[in-house]
Amino acid sequence: MPAEHARCGGACSPPEVQELTQDELARSVFIHGPVVVFRWRNDPGWPVELCTLNVLEVFGHSAEAFLEGRVAYADCVAPEDLARVQEEVVAATNAGLSTFEHEPYRIRRADGSIRWLYDFTRILRDEDGHATHYLGYVIDVTSRVQAQVEKQELERQLLHAQKLESLGVLAGGVAHDFNNLLTGILGQTQLAQLAVTANPARALEHLREIEALSLRAAEFTRQLLAYTGRGQLVVEPLDLGELARSMFGMLRVLVSKNAQLQIDVEPDVPAMCGDRAQLQQIVLNLVTNASDALGEASGSLRVSVRRELGPAWEACADVPAGEKVVLEVSDDGCGMDDDARTRLFEPFFTTKATGRGLGLSAVMGIVRGHEGAIHVRSAPGAGTSFLLVFPACDEQTPARPSAPAPSVWRGQGVALVVDDEAAVREAACAMLQHLGFTTLAADNGAEALALLETHHATVAMVLLDRTMPVLGGADTMARLRERWPALPVVMTSGFDVGAPTALDKRTRFLPKPYRLSELRAVLEDVMR
Repeated sequence: MPAEHARCGGACSPPEVQELTQDELARSVFIHGPVVVFRWRNDPGWPVELCTLNVLEVFGHSAEAFLEGRVAYADCVAPEDLARVQEEVVAATNAGLSTFEHEPYRIRRADGSIRWLYDFTRILRDEDGHATHYLGYVIDVTSRVQAQVEKQELERQLLHAQKLESLGVLAGGVAHDFNNLLTGILGQTQLAQLAVTANPARALEHLREIEALSLRAAEFTRQLLAYTGRGQLVVEPLDLGELARSMFGMLRVLVSKNAQLQIDVEPDVPAMCGDRAQLQQIVLNLVTNASDALGEASGSLRVSVRRELGPAWEACADVPAGEKVVLEVSDDGCGMDDDARTRLFEPFFTTKATGRGLGLSAVMGIVRGHEGAIHVRSAPGAGTSFLLVFPACDEQTPARPSAPAPSVWRGQGVALVVDDEAAVREAACAMLQHLGFTTLAADNGAEALALLETHHATVAMVLLDRTMPVLGGADTMARLRERWPALPVVMTSGFDVGAPTALDKRTRFLPKPYRLSELRAVLEDVMR
């Protein structure tokens, strides 16, 4: 080590650095570093009047090419970003700013490769305030942008994997719930067959139970559609206690046989405003989770609807002010540890091997959508309680309509049934024949239009599925209306749920599945 370096422990600057002035040191950094300094003239194309020598490393063009006017700065900006960069310059200039930053943009080097730049610019103005020049520096941030892109791609792949995992959890839950319902339907069907001759009255009871189980399956499908955003959400004043009591039969089918299910509803609980299907989904999720927590052990599941939090929950924050509607679901099951309780509402999180229901993240979303709050208490071996608190609404719960008197309406003429599912076509034709029609059937829109060309004089109405191959319901409807604008049409779909809807004077919508009485009511309305 030279003596002069030895005296300062090697920390001194080398002689060639010691001899440089402060300005020369700064200039040396800019010449050899990643920062390129420019001064542009406020003229078309932004001609360059000054630039540092390291412009060659970043832009691939020499400083002389810029200074002699062979290359203007705008010539280097990637065409797909140029308009945006120009707008940012104009906006900052017209706003009277002295400095501004560009959003990162791309330049095209002399060799055709692309670089990303960060750009900080100062606006130089004359005595009248007019912008004459732009002085600034640009930094090559290509590696940073590429790292961000790679990070976003990894996040996308992770989200995709989480969605696949979620589908597996959801599929397991749907399969379990539907298999329970189908077991009931098949069992009641076989019992009805055995009783047809021996005990017709008993056979009728089995048939009614089959209808009830089928309606539960239809309701579960509506809840799935609402969860996926395909269903129609209907927010209305409702009685949460009545809703919970009405679900007892379905919940009894779904919970463990060793579980004692209890539903307690206080008198005079106020109404709340909400979507019935979503609130049913909350109760279904929480009760099936509670049943799973019991496992094979005996225990109790309790659903409580009341107007006060209760002593155990008085310290809870984040609850709606004013009158409340409180739903509590609790169990005597295995409980949760701190880690599970902390992650409980994360999307796709489950503690089960196969999963059931739609997940507690969905429950959280529904509760927040109803301006409510949710709290949980649990400990290993001590069971779990969920407390959901919703604001009461001023409106009164509408009285449940009494069953209308059976209609005696009957149709006549030919009904054209268009559906790609053979079982649906056969059932629809049988119902329409029961209502007085003769029927024609087609399994796609193109075949239906061909039948109409031949039989339009006798066709009294069309029952048209919305989703079909070859020619779908919407396209079929458009062509049908061009030729026969006054022909009554009832559109059906298994993807949309809600009450029968009037689309126009001669068109109605009827969601699948539908009963004979619902089909009759829609036909009576559209054909009057």
